Amino acid sequence: MATSLVRRMSSVSVPLASEGQKLLAKIYAPFANLKKDSPEYKELALSGRVWEEYHQPADSQRQGYTRLQKECITLLHEIDSLKESMKLPVISVAKSLVVEYAHQSVQIEDNRLRLGDGGKIDDFLASDFLKHYDLSSMSAGELSQTDIPNVTFLLPAAEPTQVVELRNHIVASHWVAATASDRQGTAGLSERELHYLSAVTIKGTASDVLYSHGWGNRVELGGYRSTPISVRGNPMRIFPYHDEVPALMQRLFQWRDKVHNEKLLHPLIVACQATAYLSHIHPFPDGNGCVARMFMQDYVLRQGYGR
Repeated sequence: MATSLVRRMSSVSVPLASEGQKLLAKIYAPFANLKKDSPEYKELALSGRVWEEYHQPADSQRQGYTRLQKECITLLHEIDSLKESMKLPVISVAKSLVVEYAHQSVQIEDNRLRLGDGGKIDDFLASDFLKHYDLSSMSAGELSQTDIPNVTFLLPAAEPTQVVELRNHIVASHWVAATASDRQGTAGLSERELHYLSAVTIKGTASDVLYSHGWGNRVELGGYRSTPISVRGNPMRIFPYHDEVPALMQRLFQWRDKVHNEKLLHPLIVACQATAYLSHIHPFPDGNGCVARMFMQDYVLRQGYGR
């Protein structure tokens, strides 16, 4: 099970790759005494328990979020007081900041478009696309199947895929802001909705090709990856194998619902941990960062906070 990921470490320095291989072997040691493709081997692989028990992404204390809440308790109280004193509903403010949010999110992924470019795209969408659809009444599935207008002509000097990427994120963020206003206090996006939002962010970009022509089996837009992955410059970052992803994602949502209902962690702390949790699983072939930030955006808006 570890072989294919280890092979992908060959692009980094030998000492780092060697340390990465040792860590990989340590994490997946429970497989060493199992016959490959045996029922026991397959059951353990599909459970995701090996990666999960090593990293323990749901353990708020081990991951530092319990301590973070204690250290920031005064600031969190100040934020709560500010939220209660705001004359404008947070949702109204959030809707007005969609372009800024979407631009910052894709900029993190090395999209070089400017904030003003995002404004041009949003203005066109508002006049042509958004006025024809009530996003608050659309399901995420319907959004993923809706044709979004071509906007590359607005920025002829820019890379088309970067224009499409920002366009997609603007539309998805508008949907999140619109639907969150009708779901105040709820736990957040469902796993199925996350699949659909992933599809929206990727549709029409250069990354679209990864789903049909990338390594491994063909993956539908919004589907989970079908191959192991690694960070080229950091072999010490071990992501779960693709076989483990579905079970891990299921437990991510179970954890999110549990901590939301317990209300022991502040909503902003829950949002931070949920974003890191999802990012470490890295479930999709591409676009994980943008999807994780939308996961966070949706949760904080439902709890009445700005992004």
